[in-house]
Amino acid sequence: MNRRALLASLATGGAASASGCLDSLAGAQHESFQLGYVAVHNSTEDAHQIAIRVRRDGTNVHRSTHDVAGQDGAVVESAIPECDWGSARGRYEVAVQINDSDWVTESFQGYDTDGGDCSIAIAEGTLWEEERLDFGSRRACDYDNPPDGLCSFDS
Repeated sequence: MNRRALLASLATGGAASASGCLDSLAGAQHESFQLGYVAVHNSTEDAHQIAIRVRRDGTNVHRSTHDVAGQDGAVVESAIPECDWGSARGRYEVAVQINDSDWVTESFQGYDTDGGDCSIAIAEGTLWEEERLDFGSRRACDYDNPPDGLCSFDS
């Protein structure tokens, strides 16, 4: 595996995917929101070790490692951690590491939080061939059908 090529693809893929998703977050920017879901989907044929780290207001509130099988036909396996970071509002940062490579980070700089599901952030990524990771974020209210595993919060 060419580490330099991997790092370049992670940086490019993450920036490219986040740019489109983050456009939907423009609007009235708020300093804090709830993190309701984190997932990394493995769309490759190979198994990968996926580490996920969540920080709130600069403090680590979650870290987990997942051994995720490769895609089998139409079935895509995913790393979806439990919502153990809680329902506290804050400034969140989610980082993903594939097979001990460098961390790829998604920082949330504010949210158009007009209440309800719009105050809940979703961080989601897909691992493609060549270990290219597309990683970005959306508001839960931007989904017609929120993903299975969305954290339940008492607002």
